[in-house]
Amino acid sequence: MVAKTTRITIETESLLVVRRGKTIVAWCPVCCADVEAMTLAGDGLGEDLPSALLREWLATGKLHFWSPEGGPAQICLTSLLHCFESEDARRLPTPKPRVPKTGEGK
Repeated sequence: MVAKTTRITIETESLLVVRRGKTIVAWCPVCCADVEAMTLAGDGLGEDLPSALLREWLATGKLHFWSPEGGPAQICLTSLLHCFESEDARRLPTPKPRVPKTGEGK
């Protein structure tokens, strides 16, 4: 008797779009490497990301955040990506669809 086995692999991919973000190459003091970093100004990472989740990532050291002397606060995008790949990201709300304004997208 021959047993037949079927293997199913499911791959998922997600995309995070941060609007109004300015990225630079900077030295991350936690990674000890040059990384892409996002400067924080005004509204931070936007309204789609719960501030409680950001605070948790910062408190546990998962999210690398620093403020260079005389410059704007910065977040290491490598660490932000790792945070989203972690189990915590499953708690994120589903983004609201954005309706394009008249004439946008042409």
